Amino acid sequence: MIGIIKTSPVPAKIKVTLPKATGETLVLPSCVNGGSAISKTFQILYRNEDVTINDLISFRLHTIIDSSKIEECLEKLELQLVLELWFSEEDAGPGSLQDKMESVTSRTLSLHFSPTKGIHHHVPVLFDYFHLCALDTTVHGTLIGLHQPAITLPRPPKSAWTKNGPGENSIEMVYFGSAAQYGDYSRNDTVRLHTAFNVHRKLCTVLLSAYESLQATFELYLKTMRNSIFKLEHMNCHRRLEIIMDSIQCFDNEEDLINKATTDVTQLCAENVNLWFQFVEVVALDRSVLHLLTQEHHTSRAKRFAEGFFTHDYPKPECLSCYEPSFHGHAELCNIVRSSEYFQNLPSLQLEICDIDGDYTTLPIIFEDVYCDHIPMSN
Repeated sequence: MIGIIKTSPVPAKIKVTLPKATGETLVLPSCVNGGSAISKTFQILYRNEDVTINDLISFRLHTIIDSSKIEECLEKLELQLVLELWFSEEDAGPGSLQDKMESVTSRTLSLHFSPTKGIHHHVPVLFDYFHLCALDTTVHGTLIGLHQPAITLPRPPKSAWTKNGPGENSIEMVYFGSAAQYGDYSRNDTVRLHTAFNVHRKLCTVLLSAYESLQATFELYLKTMRNSIFKLEHMNCHRRLEIIMDSIQCFDNEEDLINKATTDVTQLCAENVNLWFQFVEVVALDRSVLHLLTQEHHTSRAKRFAEGFFTHDYPKPECLSCYEPSFHGHAELCNIVRSSEYFQNLPSLQLEICDIDGDYTTLPIIFEDVYCDHIPMSN
């Protein structure tokens, strides 16, 4: 069973779908159960070490964000992907098998999502040594849209000052700020329009950055996929942003500006959605892409572990002497490294399992003593 949970208090809605069936059905096909997805159910045959599941599961997350802090809000969502291993010893028929399954172990994967870069990662998930079961998991994610919230928040009662103004979640409020909410038009029109231009640039920049990152990743994967005949039409996102901003700065009327801004954002969202669907259709479950992601995961994990690896050169004759902790100072140096600000702020992996990948309190610190001929003995 696979599900996404969000530990931050921001309201959110998660929709789970199975885009297409892949591979054999095995015992039971994959399905969606509430807010989680259940993979294909298969029989354990100990003569077969590997079972091909190849389930493609789509999680679409809708959440409320502050329009002035889009990237910050999305980076602080604290998303987690929960993988549960279910098992039954009873040989029941397909109709009643799911009712007899029990959860025996689980793993929680932390997703560090960037709205402008997305997330593309592959990790082998080892559940535990008792069940000795591992699941290859690939995660692709991107920002596909910014729009008016469908999730409603509690609103304060209207007063005589606000009943005639637009709501807090209106597009006018996003572009013109509190002046639109309270009907304050005393501010200079030029200042208000300039504020709206900056907001529009910020929204379009985030959407185009997400598109550009997904496009670059898509193009990289297409070079890896030798048998693919798909041709991706490249878009110059920087030039596109210039065209959008040049066109909207021609408007000096607030209503026309809002209409144009809404059209621009809607068009960019549609293009992001279209590129995402093409990406999933072409890239998902491709073996060459999975191999590339596996190498990237190994490299990033090795680099992170290398932050705690140190070598120390000693004169070769000292290898015959007794090990003296006070002389070598491994324990003292270990405490210095572990308490350092640098080590405590090591960047996390895009997709990490804290129990396996560790943090600054559990990441191993390793010392390699090298005894060399060229180092003279000290008196």
